[in-house]
Amino acid sequence: MDTLLQDLRYSLRRLTKSPAFAAIVVLTLALGIGANTAIFSAVNAILLRPLPYHEPGELVTIEHLYPSLDGLEAPVSVPGFLDYQRLGRSFESMAVQSGWAANLTGVGDPERLPGARVTGRFFTTLQVPALIGRTLQPGEDAAGREHMVVLSYGVWQRLFGGDRGVVGRTVSLNGESYEVVGVMPREFRDFFNRNVEVWSPLVFESDQLTDDQRTSEFLNLTARLREGATLAGAQAEMRSLAERLKRQYPDNYPPDWNLVVTALSTQATGNIRPALLLLLGAVGFVLLIACANVANLLLSRAAARGKEIAIRSALGATRDRLVRQLLTESAILSLAGGVVGLLLAYWGVRSLVAINAVNLPRADEIQVDGAVALFTLGVSLLAGLLFGLAPALHVATPNLQSTLKEGGRGATGDRGSHAIRRMLVVAEIALALTLLTGAGLLIKSFARLQGVDPGFVPERLLTFNLALPEARYPSDTQQVALYDRLLPALSAVPGVQSAGATSVMPFSGNWSTGTFEIEGHQTPEDQPGPWGDIRIASPGFFETLRLPVIRGRVLNEQDREGTPVVAVVDEEFVRRYWPRDNPIGKRFTFGPPDGAVDTTSREWIEVVGVVGHAAHEGLDADPRLQLYLSYRQAPQPFMSVAIRTAGDPARFVNLVREAVASVDPELPISNVRSMEELIEQSVGQRRLSMMLLSLFSGIALVLASIGIYGVMSYSVTQRSRELGVRIALGAGRADVVRLVLRQGMSLALIGIGIGLAAALLLTRLIESQLYGVRASDPVTFAAVAILLGTTALVANLVPALRAMRVDPAVVLREE
Repeated sequence: MDTLLQDLRYSLRRLTKSPAFAAIVVLTLALGIGANTAIFSAVNAILLRPLPYHEPGELVTIEHLYPSLDGLEAPVSVPGFLDYQRLGRSFESMAVQSGWAANLTGVGDPERLPGARVTGRFFTTLQVPALIGRTLQPGEDAAGREHMVVLSYGVWQRLFGGDRGVVGRTVSLNGESYEVVGVMPREFRDFFNRNVEVWSPLVFESDQLTDDQRTSEFLNLTARLREGATLAGAQAEMRSLAERLKRQYPDNYPPDWNLVVTALSTQATGNIRPALLLLLGAVGFVLLIACANVANLLLSRAAARGKEIAIRSALGATRDRLVRQLLTESAILSLAGGVVGLLLAYWGVRSLVAINAVNLPRADEIQVDGAVALFTLGVSLLAGLLFGLAPALHVATPNLQSTLKEGGRGATGDRGSHAIRRMLVVAEIALALTLLTGAGLLIKSFARLQGVDPGFVPERLLTFNLALPEARYPSDTQQVALYDRLLPALSAVPGVQSAGATSVMPFSGNWSTGTFEIEGHQTPEDQPGPWGDIRIASPGFFETLRLPVIRGRVLNEQDREGTPVVAVVDEEFVRRYWPRDNPIGKRFTFGPPDGAVDTTSREWIEVVGVVGHAAHEGLDADPRLQLYLSYRQAPQPFMSVAIRTAGDPARFVNLVREAVASVDPELPISNVRSMEELIEQSVGQRRLSMMLLSLFSGIALVLASIGIYGVMSYSVTQRSRELGVRIALGAGRADVVRLVLRQGMSLALIGIGIGLAAALLLTRLIESQLYGVRASDPVTFAAVAILLGTTALVANLVPALRAMRVDPAVVLREE
């Protein structure tokens, strides 16, 4: 212990005598360690930390899989859920939920609360007790018992002031009275929608229990595995059950339909896992570059310590003691870099969470906590070992005779140290080029994605959601009447050019699909039947979005109840099914296309118009055919509204609220967003990956250029006598510049070559995150190589010009 304390005191004295050197090393390490800490904070919260439920490893989801429908994974239906609950032997409990728009009135201004209708075993399956009161219980999802509600911690604090007496109170939701039975803990989040603030019993209607509802898929299912059951065993059981159901209900399930069981933890990470692992690898590269830079600095600094090390060795200091002393200095530097890096990571994490427009799963759990601090400590110590070991081993083996004779130069000016420096610079360049190539591919991919035409004009569009409470709008006629009053009121707002409504707004994250039969179209047995996106829309929707009308007409005021049902289809629909025919007047009907259902009993829908295809799922999504029905012929209580404004949509939010209140004072609006915000949100994860990888690549480029400059500058200093002699013997100063540049650029070119080979292999890992760009895109590879080569040239040029100014008389006089 005494020896360790002596080493610490000695190391601190040495470092305080060189504050500039210490500051440069600490800052360099802080960049690398801080980047690693920040990304690990996200990885820890999203990928590593268990879900906040009891024994989360036992929780799974079950979905319907349609391989022939582009691999569509759909929720489950009511009859399906009842079958799985009754027949599944691998599960201890099972529950389903559906979305619920709960309009709260009587507590301040009307407010729409995101909610969920859940079956009685929902909280039992998750095994999370209420903070106060109780949760919903099995058996409470029966008719007549549904008017009770559980509150989230957030809504309890925000709207009820944290009053524990709220349990037992009655609140008005959608115009009906609900009894508050409990409040959930602060950390509880609904898995399928983390924004849910109220939960109420889900009661199945009698018409939802019939077999023709097996393809009405809208329920998210959560199940807990029975003790001793495994995920693989549950999957095998459900596949067997799927085969049984297909034989029993051939009219409802296509031949390739299946059931897929997924661990809840896997489902939670969504598509973010590859991006996070990519970023974790990128910051690892940044740390390696930082360590290489610091190792070079330590080797250069050893030139001034060669005589000191030699004297200590001559006085009896063992090699192990010298190595330990030098590693102690490295550990102090790395720990200081870790502290500063932790502060940088804390700031970075706060910024990431604050600007979270990318829907990172569990973003509110990303924080610099104890686990992250331990990770930082480990990374700091590892970094100290990485950058300190090689210089320590090299410097602690001095040539006593030459070192004492030459005043210290021999200790660090030998071929061994030069070889180490060159290898480190080559490694820095190769790592930086690999990162820059990945960033370049993501930038080019994102630029291609941003250039995709969504099919309509997204500028100056304001969107919001409305949910009509069933208690006050129980009939289709009343729902249609409300929108018939509301849309003209919105259009009359000064500065609003038009208004329209639809059941599913583009880029909202919602979707509604269905299968149908096209009159006169025969589907081969080995191919899936027609299916696509179904939208309910008002006549003004097409004008508001400025969807181009290609043929025929759009929906109008005459398309109402009592008239023949009509539809507008998109150009993708026409391309697939009527590429050479006039689609106007063609007919289709909803339901299975295999002829199993008697289509004479179904209503045929006539196509009256064709519009351009509008991107709905995302700019990078494969186009699915779309059809639009009139909201007067297929009324919906839940609609999304779009208004086109003459200026910034944000200026119209209050005016829109006032217009809605003038029609119904108790009707709140929610999810108020501009269309541009929705589109930005849809590409948010791609933008995040691009921005962070570009940032880390920029840091890597700066560190690599500093490394090149440092090595070449040190080389010029060490070779000043040689260069002076060359000039004295008649070498031109331009020859000296070329000599230095040739040496530096040879290292750069070797690094670029290795980096290109590494990038060619590693960029395949990000192929799934690219759009419109190959992972081996030659333009990107060439551009990055030129960029890094130019940077290396500039970094080499400064020492080369200094070498040109060497005065041979001064150098020879010093010798």
